[in-house]
Amino acid sequence: MCVSRSSDYFGSTPPPKQLQPIIEQIARAGISVMSLPATDLHLGGRQDEHTVRRAVTPIRQLRDGGVNMCIATNNIRNAFTPYGTGDIMQTAMLAIPTAHLGGADDLPTVLPMITSNPARALGIRNYGIAPGNPADVVLLDTKSVTEAVIDLPTRLVVIKNGVVTVETTKEVKVYGE
Repeated sequence: MCVSRSSDYFGSTPPPKQLQPIIEQIARAGISVMSLPATDLHLGGRQDEHTVRRAVTPIRQLRDGGVNMCIATNNIRNAFTPYGTGDIMQTAMLAIPTAHLGGADDLPTVLPMITSNPARALGIRNYGIAPGNPADVVLLDTKSVTEAVIDLPTRLVVIKNGVVTVETTKEVKVYGE
């Protein structure tokens, strides 16, 4: 959601009393929202001379309002976002500080924004680990689902359609105890 600047407010979204009814309508309509934090940050507030806006989709408010909230990227190293690697984990990590998602209650909501929520938005019915579903799995080198995004973990194994497409190995040496 991007709203033009007006004399009544300064930012990328309307004030809460105007935003809340919009969020309620989006949630009732079953519309999913995909935020593009890297592009939002690059393009937003470019003409601002002071107090430069963050210009990021109001992820927390939409999530809290019952909207299926997703984090994505669509522009990589082009005029709209002249940086990035396409790594959705890095994009999710970027969204954490920019959308204020670092709290203990917020962190567990971020990983679904790049996994199950986009699958729901795209209408993918056989998503997730269950008998009969496609064997698409990414095994991350992390100890906690909650911290999977903030760890920026190595992808140890990537399986697509039941075939290992990436396998990362690393050597760990422990000296003395």
